[in-house]
Amino acid sequence: MYAVIGDVHGCFHTLVGLVADIRDTYGDMAIYSVGDLGDRGRYTPEVFNLFDGEGIKFVKGNHDVMFYYGVTEPSNPISLPWIYNGNEATIEAYKLQSHLLTKHLKMIEDAPYFFLLEDALISHAGISEKYAHKIFTNKIIDIQKLRNFAEKYFDDESGMLWNRGLLANVGKLQIVGHCRYNEVVYKENNNSLYIDTSVYMANKLSAVIIEEGRLIKILSTPTFIDDLV
Repeated sequence: MYAVIGDVHGCFHTLVGLVADIRDTYGDMAIYSVGDLGDRGRYTPEVFNLFDGEGIKFVKGNHDVMFYYGVTEPSNPISLPWIYNGNEATIEAYKLQSHLLTKHLKMIEDAPYFFLLEDALISHAGISEKYAHKIFTNKIIDIQKLRNFAEKYFDDESGMLWNRGLLANVGKLQIVGHCRYNEVVYKENNNSLYIDTSVYMANKLSAVIIEEGRLIKILSTPTFIDDLV
């Protein structure tokens, strides 16, 4: 049994409440995240610090990657959309805590594109129907093919950071963020779980509890207004 948290987007106080709820209910269980730790909300550095302190494992999200390249390689095309996607709050936050920037960029660099667990595939935007054929060997997910695909297509609009199209049924539960909903949404036809519940839109931050590939419980914390710009 483990928890997976949706897109946080700099909403630190909301995250604190949700993590406390997970710990109070389930104790010291493993916690994963579908990425997009920063941008839009006011407290991106604090979010990274909490993830580090709590040992929460996260995959790269498109906002994490835009942030990384926006700082380390501003001329890279993948950094350009960052200007139009909530980077102002992140830039302002690190002006006050610049000593944390190198450490947090390294956390993004070291984060994987996915976690392939026995019962689930956790990524930011999932494996699309368009590219599903690239990850299988004998109808089973080939982890090396999956890794190669994630890296080669990291900037593709249907890749694991950006996809908003239909997800493939990969033979196990896909858990993704990226696409905003008001509630956690399960889609039976492709066995996929969308867990971005629009925290930076003043809705809530959610986590799902998973056991043997099944959704056991949803925990949610309403957005703390102080987290928003």
